Amino acid sequence: MRCSRVVGSALALLIPMAMVAPARAEDGESTYEGGNSGAAAGYAKGKPISITHSSGNLSVRCMDTQTLSARMQYVVTGTVESAMETAGKGIGLAVYGDANGGRISTRSPGKSTGVSSIDVTLTVSIPRAPMTLTVTETGSGWVQVQDCDGTVKVSAGAAGAFASGAMKSATVTATGGDVKVVQNGDAVFTATTSVSAPNGNATLLLGTAQGGKLTAKGSEVSVSQTVMGTNEATLVSGDLGIAGPTITVSAKQRAEVGVNQ
Repeated sequence: MRCSRVVGSALALLIPMAMVAPARAEDGESTYEGGNSGAAAGYAKGKPISITHSSGNLSVRCMDTQTLSARMQYVVTGTVESAMETAGKGIGLAVYGDANGGRISTRSPGKSTGVSSIDVTLTVSIPRAPMTLTVTETGSGWVQVQDCDGTVKVSAGAAGAFASGAMKSATVTATGGDVKVVQNGDAVFTATTSVSAPNGNATLLLGTAQGGKLTAKGSEVSVSQTVMGTNEATLVSGDLGIAGPTITVSAKQRAEVGVNQ
């Protein structure tokens, strides 16, 4: 199978190499696997980045690197080799970056007869700097965003979400699973922040000097800080003691707010 590549000064469009693995004797299925990677050397550090992933887990790390890059691995499982190969050929990765910002996205086809599952794992590395990072995962996987600074927005699928860094603001939610946000211990949120787990537990660990107006609600609520206002088993709402932004933590199950020490 050939790998098709189109690379410009800012854009890399990649269709992954693939191979068919031996059939699994226990169920008669086989897997069609592949992967590829791309980089956007033209991306300007600190500019906004958007990441869109349609299937599988997504891991994002901000780190000491000069280049915005991504790697994708996929596994197509099924019983009809031709249908699996067609599905594999339909999976793609795009990595783009210039002086105005960066974009990373994956493409995954729907399942057809003879294909039981399509799982695509995406790993992204970002030059660390304060920026606006928007991450959207629309499949059944989880999202993990580590050590990213600035404004972080995460919308995850059914397996939950995690975000950490020196964040100016965070908006993190997932359709299923647990959600956890960890602010650096010496950093504070300066703009509206929301952590939401409509079908799981929500946890927020604040910096040691964080103030503002806090609302935490769930079937059970635990807040380690002193909040001047309402303090009930399912709702804690009020002032953290010093001026700051509005911070909301909501969960179907347990909502917990603590300090990252």
